[in-house]
Amino acid sequence: MMGDGERLKRMGRLEENKLQAREAEIKMQGLVESLREHLDPFEKLDELNTELIASQALELARLKIDYTGLLDSIRAIEKALGR
Repeated sequence: MMGDGERLKRMGRLEENKLQAREAEIKMQGLVESLREHLDPFEKLDELNTELIASQALELARLKIDYTGLLDSIRAIEKALGR
C-alpha cells in the first residue's frame, strides 16, 4: 500500500508524462504533414529537398521512440495507481 505522499508524487508524474506525450503527438503530426508536403509525388526527384526530408524523418523516429517510452511509463503508473 502506498502512502498519500507517494500516491501524489506518482499522480504528478503521470500528468507530466501525459503532457509530454501530448506535446510529442503534436510535434509528430506536424512532421508527418510536413513530410507529406515535401514528398510530392509529382515533384522531380532532383528537386526534392532530401536534406530536410531526411532530417524530419529522423526527428519523427526519435520522437516516436520517446513517445512509446512515455506511453509505457503512463501505463505502468496507472497500473501502480490501480487505474
